[in-house]
Amino acid sequence: MTKRVSIYLIGILFALILGVWFANEKYWEYHVIERAKELSQELNNEELKYWIQNIRSYNSPNRFDADIEQFVQQDKNSFPPINQFLFIGSSSIRLWQSLEDDMKPLKVINRGFGGAHTKHINRHLDKIVFPYKPKAIIFFCGSNDINGLNSSQDVFAEFEIFFNSVKKVLPKTKVFAIGIQPSPSRFDQRPRQLEWNDSVSNLAKTDPNLVFIDVSSAMLSSENKPRLELYTYDKLHMNENGYKIWTKLVRKDLKKYFPEDFL
Repeated sequence: MTKRVSIYLIGILFALILGVWFANEKYWEYHVIERAKELSQELNNEELKYWIQNIRSYNSPNRFDADIEQFVQQDKNSFPPINQFLFIGSSSIRLWQSLEDDMKPLKVINRGFGGAHTKHINRHLDKIVFPYKPKAIIFFCGSNDINGLNSSQDVFAEFEIFFNSVKKVLPKTKVFAIGIQPSPSRFDQRPRQLEWNDSVSNLAKTDPNLVFIDVSSAMLSSENKPRLELYTYDKLHMNENGYKIWTKLVRKDLKKYFPEDFL
């Protein structure tokens, strides 16, 4: 092969790679713009670039592999007993530092990982849900999904995948879904959050394996605004005052269905 031909082929290969990259960029740009339109949102160039990067990152199949592998390694070192109470979801579960004490005498497993979307939980069910054979699953996720320009219908569809998968593999396990809370920093997304809450609540009314836990009412002021005293400086995550409300409401429903575990 002559040097000229080699340079020519390299040029073609580079052009192909560049073309694939450009097409991919255009795909995500179109996806973000169209989704923003559906949600009646207008994005400037800076916001558009942010969401393209953000959504591409979250659609990466190995987005949370490192977090999940930490759980797997933790289980290899000391696997938790089966038939416990599994708390799973995004950062509000991960940051629940007092969870073990708050739920006593229940034995709990915390498998929250920050930034999680419901689809990321679904991707790892065989590693961080099914092996524990929990008596009950307390689920909180969806806020990040909606913040990622996903419609409430799409987010609920992912929850149905989660719930139906649990029913199939763990038919005796009851799922408790905590409603999306009214965080001040995401209160502009409240209509979509409430649509998700309503969808899960309605499903719970028809399926005895599912319980919906409404936390919103207790976390809103008399003016129907978020109570700032329940949140940290970022106005997204709860402080200990917020977790006290969750503890009271979650314990109330768990005690209703598992009174013998509180003796």
